[in-house]
Amino acid sequence: MNKSVSGRVPWLLSAAAAALAAAALRRWQLSSAFEPSGLAAPGAQASVILVCVLFMTSAWFILLAMYQPLTKRPMTLGQAHRWDLVFLDAGDPVYPALAVLAAFLALTAVPVLLPVGLAQWQHYRELLAALKQGLDVQLPSNNGMLTIATGVGALLSALGLLQMGRDGLRPGKRGRGGFSAALPGVAGCVWLMESFRAHAANPVRWDYAPQLLAIVCGMMFYMDFAGMSAGAARPRRLLWLAGMTAVLSALSMVTAASELSALSAAGLSVRSTQLGDLLLLLSQTLAAAGVLWRLPPNLENPPKPPNTSGPHPDRI
Repeated sequence: MNKSVSGRVPWLLSAAAAALAAAALRRWQLSSAFEPSGLAAPGAQASVILVCVLFMTSAWFILLAMYQPLTKRPMTLGQAHRWDLVFLDAGDPVYPALAVLAAFLALTAVPVLLPVGLAQWQHYRELLAALKQGLDVQLPSNNGMLTIATGVGALLSALGLLQMGRDGLRPGKRGRGGFSAALPGVAGCVWLMESFRAHAANPVRWDYAPQLLAIVCGMMFYMDFAGMSAGAARPRRLLWLAGMTAVLSALSMVTAASELSALSAAGLSVRSTQLGDLLLLLSQTLAAAGVLWRLPPNLENPPKPPNTSGPHPDRI
C-alpha cells in the first residue's frame, strides 16, 4: 500500500498545486491584464507570471514522466502487449468513482447545450425566412449546429467515461476500453470547433487561448488513454498529458466561471455554452485525476490478468 501511495503522490500533489496556482493567476490576469476594450495590456505582470508558471509546470511534468518507474511491459499468453491491464485493478474504487463522476458531469452538459443550440437554430431559421421575404435583417454568424453537435458529443463522452469506469471495476474485452476512451477525444474535436467559433469572432481579445489549449490537451489525453489498450501505449506521455489537462482545465474553468458571473450580473440566463464548457472542463479534469491516481503505482506493479481460461492465468 505504501508503494502504491508513494507512486502517485508526486503527480497528484504537483498537478493540484499547479492547477491552484494557474487558477489564481488566471483570476488575477482577468482582473488586471485587459483594458476595457478587451485588448490585452502589453507586459502585464499577471500574464507574464502565468506563462512562466505554465512553462515550468510543463517542464516539471516532463521530469516526473522521465523518472517514472516503469516495469517490464505486461504480457499475455502469446507475448502480446497488454498495457490496458494497468487500469484493470478491481481492488481500487477511486479511479472508477472519478470516471463515473466525470461521466455524470459530461451528461449534465447535454441538457444545457442541446436547448441552447436548438434555440440558436430556430432563431437562425426565423431570420432566414424573414430575409427571403425581403426584410432587412442580418443573419447571425452562428446557426447553432456546432452547439448541438457539442451537446451530442457530451453524450458520447459520458458513455465513454462510464465504460472506462466499468473497465476499472471489472475487466472488459480486449479493445473495448480503447474504443470507449476514444469517444471523449472524438467529441472534443467538435467542442474545439465550437469553442473557436464562439470566441474567435472577437480577434482583439486572446483570453480564450487557454480554453483552446485545454480542449486540445484533453483530446490528446483521451487518445493516448485509448492507445493503452490499442497497441500504441505511451504511458509516460499519458501521465504528462493528464497532468497538463488538469492544470489547463483548472485555468480555463476560471474564465468560464467569470463569464457565467457576468451573465448572471446582467440578468441573463446562465444556461449557456459557458456553463456547458465549465461542465466539460470539470469532467476532463476528473478523468485526468483518475489516471494520475491509478496509473503511476500500477506502472510499477501492474495487476495480474484475470483468470478466465482455467490452466492459463495469463489468457484473457
